[in-house]
Amino acid sequence: MPQQSLSDWVEILDKAGLLVRYSEETRVDQIPSLMEQNPDSALLVEKIADCAFPLLANAYGVREQYALALGCKVNELGPEIAKRAAVQIPPRTVETASCKEVVIRGEDVDLTIFPLFLHHPLDGHAYLNDTNVISRNPETGLTDQGIYRFMFRTTNELNIDMRNPSHIARVNTILYQKQGKDMPIAIVIGGPTLDKIASMFSFHGIDDWDILGGFYGEAARVVKCETNDLTVPANAEIVLEGRVISTEGWTHDEGPYGEYTGTYGGGLPHNNRVVIDAITHRKGAIYQHATIGGMHPGRTDMMAGQPGLEGDLYMSLRRAGLNVLDVHLPPGGCSNIAYARLKTLGGGDAQQALAVMLTSSRQWHPKIAYVFDEDVDIFDDERVKWAMAWRLNPETGILRLPRQNVLPLDPTLGTDRPPVFITKIGFDCTIPVVGEVDRPAWLAATVMEPLTVPGRVEKLSEADIAREMEQLISEAPRSWKELVEHFAGQPYPALYKAFSSLRHRLGRVADDRPNYPYTFAETDFVTSGAK
Repeated sequence: MPQQSLSDWVEILDKAGLLVRYSEETRVDQIPSLMEQNPDSALLVEKIADCAFPLLANAYGVREQYALALGCKVNELGPEIAKRAAVQIPPRTVETASCKEVVIRGEDVDLTIFPLFLHHPLDGHAYLNDTNVISRNPETGLTDQGIYRFMFRTTNELNIDMRNPSHIARVNTILYQKQGKDMPIAIVIGGPTLDKIASMFSFHGIDDWDILGGFYGEAARVVKCETNDLTVPANAEIVLEGRVISTEGWTHDEGPYGEYTGTYGGGLPHNNRVVIDAITHRKGAIYQHATIGGMHPGRTDMMAGQPGLEGDLYMSLRRAGLNVLDVHLPPGGCSNIAYARLKTLGGGDAQQALAVMLTSSRQWHPKIAYVFDEDVDIFDDERVKWAMAWRLNPETGILRLPRQNVLPLDPTLGTDRPPVFITKIGFDCTIPVVGEVDRPAWLAATVMEPLTVPGRVEKLSEADIAREMEQLISEAPRSWKELVEHFAGQPYPALYKAFSSLRHRLGRVADDRPNYPYTFAETDFVTSGAK
């Protein structure tokens, strides 16, 4: 899908039935409850008291929104994202863009023009939380974009949360700090879901604008900032240009905040201060806010990490030589629980897949992993629970990996100060492929489908059915399913009576009694010839 504006994306969501428009004038303090009331749709609040900007929230909170952005089915997100992330197309710089229609500089910068509100009761302040932050490595010149949150400080100051050591913007900040310089940044507010997905991916030695182009399938159009040398996507709604005050270090209290985990995280972390030098935006721009936390943490904008992580894990499993079919992060797991569906070929495939899932992602998720056979629909919670109940052997099917990296937000750690680690765990919910395995005993007892009955069926006598049935069984072991299908359309009483007349002369494949001339198969998995 080519580069779109956020307004275009809003219209697409609306036509797909994935958007709720709220047209009554709304106070900012009413916005959080409106978001909570609409966990399965994007929400556009069109009129906000004392504010010139409409607000869009939850624009990438459910799988259907991702599938719409990527042009695929909801159960194909992982493979589709992996395919696009593997392509890099360099950007094209343009002279100007709609995000330059309004330019505010210097002393005129005032962040209160945006709808600022307390999202969760215990938040430290109002937050700008749906932001793509653009920075550049001062040594390599490579651009990085990633999603970060900002806490309000003053009309031209924010705090940025960069505690996670895996975040490239944090790495860039440290490089600037070592040089005794502050780090230029651009904060993009407002963008289509495809841009959000692309921002979840960074690869060593590759510019993030090249990755964005891969997701578009064409060169991403970017435009230069007004007060620094960074570039931003030309389809941005709002851009805040500023500086991370790297020279001060991580010294300013920030938080607490209602995290995507559904908890507040721990304490008052210390982060960097950011000074905003300019605001540029499109006339009629839409202010985008992320629906985070609340009572539906798995169906919020922070679900952005889940399809991205699915693609991450899918690529890793493929590279490990495993025949992965699907990867799914159930919404309620908030990226910390992952499922994979495999076609197992070797006896160690399942355990190897668990190890890959628990260690391969730069996002440090998941903490808990499950692998399933190809016959289990990992998007069907009931089938997943069934496989957990009847295919997991707790004695042999659990993998524990101690001292693994984990996000500092996990409240089970007891601290939010890096470096932190945790024991991760994986569950093998697959059928064993080595040793003595009674395979039918592991298989799901699916429901018999209706028989395919020919248009015209000549009714056979009970004796004729018996003779034909005896001939069939003499040729090879037959399951009852095969016989029922063969005689589809015959009155079932005649079929059962005919079999009854033969039963005393038949043996079962499982019977250890060789005196019978023919065998009646125990299951339709038996392929041996007649005894």
